[in-house]
Amino acid sequence: MKHLTITVLSAAALALSSCAAPAASTPAPAPVTAEVTPTPTTTTLPAGKFKLTTLSGADITFTLPTPATHPAVKAIEAYRVKTGGAPVSYLVAEVDNRKGTDFVNMYRVNAFDADGKEYTFSTVTDSLKLWGPSYGEDYKYTLPSGKVLDDATGSALSSEATELHNANLNGVDVAEKATIVLASSNATLPTEFTRVSVQPSGGGEGEDATPAP
Repeated sequence: MKHLTITVLSAAALALSSCAAPAASTPAPAPVTAEVTPTPTTTTLPAGKFKLTTLSGADITFTLPTPATHPAVKAIEAYRVKTGGAPVSYLVAEVDNRKGTDFVNMYRVNAFDADGKEYTFSTVTDSLKLWGPSYGEDYKYTLPSGKVLDDATGSALSSEATELHNANLNGVDVAEKATIVLASSNATLPTEFTRVSVQPSGGGEGEDATPAP
């Protein structure tokens, strides 16, 4: 009788063993997704009117580039043509410093295109110095092109250069409004820029201008 009982129990144990749940399988690893770095976008600034309120509070507007027919440029451009000076691009800045706290002389404007090329504008007096005649030790007036002028013509052009130079020397003091003319030796400019940076006073840090409506 004992033998029969053991046999029955063994059979029951085997039955329970066969009904046990199968061992859990190892989950498959998640697929690896390649990380994609977004391509940086470049903001384009169309040529035209720009504005800037400087850190010192001055409001500045200008057109990049300014046509040579602009009233503030007309006499300067006529002088360039008379002397045969190399063509330039102009930038006429209207500066309202009535709320400003620092002198503004529009020391420099740097514009950059999508290829990273820089276009530098500085005071137009720099260009006037390149265009005017020089008076040499031979007591003759000579243009940068090498053309020798008679005394009357040379003296007149020299005087005109001095007048234009002096008229464009001053900056804009606190509480004042005035116009400042700059020029670039790059006669041809792109139609779009990626940055237009203004150094309003001296050789300080540039401050970015933005398109004006």
